[in-house]
Amino acid sequence: MPIKSGSTVTLDYKVYVDGQLVDETNPDQPLVYVQGEGQIIPGLEKNLEGLNAGDTKEVVVEPEEAYGEYSEERFMHVPREDLPTDVEPEAGMQLQAMSDNGSMFVGVITDIKPDHVDVDFNHPLAGKTLRFEIQVQDVEG
Repeated sequence: MPIKSGSTVTLDYKVYVDGQLVDETNPDQPLVYVQGEGQIIPGLEKNLEGLNAGDTKEVVVEPEEAYGEYSEERFMHVPREDLPTDVEPEAGMQLQAMSDNGSMFVGVITDIKPDHVDVDFNHPLAGKTLRFEIQVQDVEG
């Protein structure tokens, strides 16, 4: 049965950036998602349409169909008084923030200044071309 909108898909993957393995499924825990519901990045979902259980495929996804381009607008100076008082900021530390519409997002502290910290709210893979090695385990529906 080919993958189509509404199919529940079980697959294993490895993803590479610039030839380096950056993520992969655990053999005991494949990725399970529903095709067409935006649960995985758009460029990957589009390339899985029509595959069947047992199929393997290499998929290259450009930034605009993955985590977007790197944006300087997502790099912010956060005043120290806006930080939690019980945490001493350190470079590399992750911070959670809430957008105006209530969505949670994560940023990484890149620099610490006396009156503010610099935080990068870009996804770590923003601006990166991703190469997936996919093996479809199961397709239902």
